[in-house]
Amino acid sequence: MKIIKLCFIAIAMLIPYIANSNKINNINDEASIEGHVFDAQTQEPIAYASVGIKGTTIGTVSDNEGNFVFRKLKPGNYTLVVSFVGYEKVEKQISVIEGKSVHAHIELKQTKIMMNEVVISASRMETSKKEAPVIVNVLSEKTFEQTNAQDISQALGFQSGVRVEYNCQNCGFPQVRINGMEGPYTQILIDSRPVLSSLAGVYGLEQIPVNMVERIEVVKGGASALFGSNAIAGTINLITKEPLYPTFSIATDAQLVGMNTYSQNFNSNAVVISKDHKAGASFYQTFRKKNPYDADGDGFSEIGKLDAFSFGTKAYYKIDNTQKLSLEYHTMQEKRRGGNLFSLPEHESDITEMTEHKIHSGGLNYDYFTLDGKNHYSIYSSLQYIDRDSYFGTHKDPLAYGKSQDFTYLIGLGGNNRLDNFLFLPAKIVYGVEYNNNFLEDNILGYNTQMKQHTFTYGAFAQVEWNAKKFNFLLGGRLDKHNLIKTTIFSPRVNLLYSPSDDIQIRASYASGYRAPQAYNEDLHVTQVGGLSLRTQLAKGLKPEYSHSVSFSTDYYLQMGENYQANLLLEAFYTDLKDVFALRVIKYDSANNSMVQERYNASGANIFGGSLTAKISYKAKYTLTLGYTLQNSRYKKMEYWSENPSVEGTIKMLRTPDNYAYATLLLQPIEPLNISITGTYTGKMQVPHFAGYIERDRLETTPRFFDINLTASYDFALTKDVFLQLSSGIKNIFNSFQKDFDKGPDRDSGYIYGPMQPRTIFLAIKLFSK
Repeated sequence: MKIIKLCFIAIAMLIPYIANSNKINNINDEASIEGHVFDAQTQEPIAYASVGIKGTTIGTVSDNEGNFVFRKLKPGNYTLVVSFVGYEKVEKQISVIEGKSVHAHIELKQTKIMMNEVVISASRMETSKKEAPVIVNVLSEKTFEQTNAQDISQALGFQSGVRVEYNCQNCGFPQVRINGMEGPYTQILIDSRPVLSSLAGVYGLEQIPVNMVERIEVVKGGASALFGSNAIAGTINLITKEPLYPTFSIATDAQLVGMNTYSQNFNSNAVVISKDHKAGASFYQTFRKKNPYDADGDGFSEIGKLDAFSFGTKAYYKIDNTQKLSLEYHTMQEKRRGGNLFSLPEHESDITEMTEHKIHSGGLNYDYFTLDGKNHYSIYSSLQYIDRDSYFGTHKDPLAYGKSQDFTYLIGLGGNNRLDNFLFLPAKIVYGVEYNNNFLEDNILGYNTQMKQHTFTYGAFAQVEWNAKKFNFLLGGRLDKHNLIKTTIFSPRVNLLYSPSDDIQIRASYASGYRAPQAYNEDLHVTQVGGLSLRTQLAKGLKPEYSHSVSFSTDYYLQMGENYQANLLLEAFYTDLKDVFALRVIKYDSANNSMVQERYNASGANIFGGSLTAKISYKAKYTLTLGYTLQNSRYKKMEYWSENPSVEGTIKMLRTPDNYAYATLLLQPIEPLNISITGTYTGKMQVPHFAGYIERDRLETTPRFFDINLTASYDFALTKDVFLQLSSGIKNIFNSFQKDFDKGPDRDSGYIYGPMQPRTIFLAIKLFSK
């Protein structure tokens, strides 16, 4: 921990030097750049294109005629970076001469569907997707529209190696599984910050609306070398919307879940930018209302009731041409309830799981860039506060009301440098230090049950990526000192990228991951149903879960003439998981209905397999994508999932199919019309089924599921910049949905599997600007 603290001090000492160095680089008023942005094919001007000078905070947007201007520039060489939605990004070198105005003519080509996106999750700095040291899968706003996704959980399943499922009929919390591993093994990031706590992660995927997010970046495999605890299966990085140019949107949709249960969403977005482009802000808000859905007519919900509101903003202020302040704020209020007798108070029902969340989160960042674009330093902070009221009870229990409070904050210092030569080759260096603190208090006053948990971590990370003509080699690692673990945790990573040509990337990676113990996780509320007083303690000498992950991939791009493009991605992966956390009962008091359980290290597991993703496109108007994953997930020793000693254990990981897939077909026969056919396939798997509705615990083998969806939308041009979009569709066309739910108050609410929604029709309308 002393080493980590020294890293904090060393980087902090650099900040005054960085700020003072800006005085040397101050820009005077001796020269300027004037330019125009056009469509390369039609030669029409492009309004509101983003134009920036690389490595600085200098930026603007083109006007209605495609014109832009930069004044008061210091003579020298600059790189203009120009981008606009639907077009390929262009970088152009410009030499500015003292006392003169230089003209820049910029032509943008319409984006090819296999475009080389910019990602940050691979190395914590911006890099092109083709040059990233690991495979980064990207889900964009276009994907959200094509799947009619309202929250993050509804969009994540459309990529290889990733599945999303509900794990509770009552409260309806979704869980993402990367390469078959459970949700707690995945680190969810917001703008590369691990701010979601163990409590927030329970419902977090469904609480984050898609209109808050610009794109989602998914990296599979261990990522603790960059992002710390919980990044064993991989990371899901939610990149929030940047305020780039003035826009607005207002949208609503109505759904009939199961063809009989009403659901509605309303959302809006807006961006405002100052005239001098030194300040700007984006805003979003969402209202969601979902009535409870009863699949089998027993009076108990299979999909719970939901009322939610969220609002947020992301703003920036450019102090000067090299310094920027950024501020974020998000708030969400949500009430969800599952069970029966929804018109009555919770304690008058046969069974109810209810949570009412009030969540506030935010962040403040300071960024400094050098004018040559080679250096970037930042100081950042994030926090989240959760106030939650709850009821987890059965058989009209008046004592099962609870109260939880959770506070998390993160502070960090970091930087990255592009060096012309480091030891033997040009290199990119990324480094930083972080401190993460979480305090959780959970109470069920009627049963005098209280649980307090305080965890904090000091972390320091560094990596070097050397760049040769055809090879990139990355070496990095992270040190973490967690207050519940005696020893410092070291998480290394090694990546090799070989590019024999611009169209082929071959990657080999090793990475480690770890998960620190938590005394609260998403299965705690299930045990508390019925008022059981439960306390969890950590075994002496408890080790963190630790993983070693190896992956190999080949990514091949093919351009066939001007009209056809194709991409084939083959991946193989292997994860060795050690010291898996497990729970065992060490004390039970039937008279007081109380239990003490201990978290200990059980045997590990091996997960290995491969995936294939294929994509072909014609003129970016017709695109077919197919993804398939085949895997094997096994414990190293027999694991006993039931407390009944007569029930057999299992070697195979539960709730994990050996094969699953997705497909998307996107059609644009004419420019205003978009048609999408999407779907997922889920193979057979074993799921636990606990006694209550059935006589004894047993494992069930699920059927296969094909979940097919159809969406169509049409854009009407009201003015040159304002459009009205009408869309409609049907989800789960063939109603491929679970048929054997438990019934009544004694049901096993965790016995739920397969697609997240039954057959559902929807109608949507959206007013927006471009």
